[in-house]
Amino acid sequence: MSWTSCFRRLGLSLMLALGLVACSEEPAKPLLQVGEKATPFTLELVDGAKVKLEDYLGKGLVITFMSSWCPCSNNSMPLMQQAVEAHRKDGIEFMMIGIQDSRTKFQKFTQKWNVRFAAGYDKGDRIAKDYGVSAPPTTFFIDRQGVVRRAFYGDISVKPEQFRQWVGELAS
Repeated sequence: MSWTSCFRRLGLSLMLALGLVACSEEPAKPLLQVGEKATPFTLELVDGAKVKLEDYLGKGLVITFMSSWCPCSNNSMPLMQQAVEAHRKDGIEFMMIGIQDSRTKFQKFTQKWNVRFAAGYDKGDRIAKDYGVSAPPTTFFIDRQGVVRRAFYGDISVKPEQFRQWVGELAS
């Protein structure tokens, strides 16, 4: 085997490893813990409106941190869209927060997926840092009192039944 071939294989292996780390299913630092109050924030949505976490008190809320470049974020979108439609009348709201991306790329991501729920760009990943999110996608399930009931990191499409159950739990 030639040196060139070895370097190509090494480079490919390194790129694959970095891709797996970027869409990791384990957080690099502790997440906001289950049972804790969700950290307050204000988010500018892609349409220019601003929302605050407190606007969602009294409703169940699913917050997902995603990036346009992340395969796991893209894989998660169909299931997320289905959940939005299925729970529209149950008092459950959904919010997507774009991280580790440019504003333009995140806006294109929301257009690509025809997102019909609150979606905003986290400039400087400040909200992600407050929530302990180091990689997309990471999803939090917040009850009507603003308490984190579950946190899931990774591609929700690999656990569709659990995801549906966790969303449904917010309706009660």
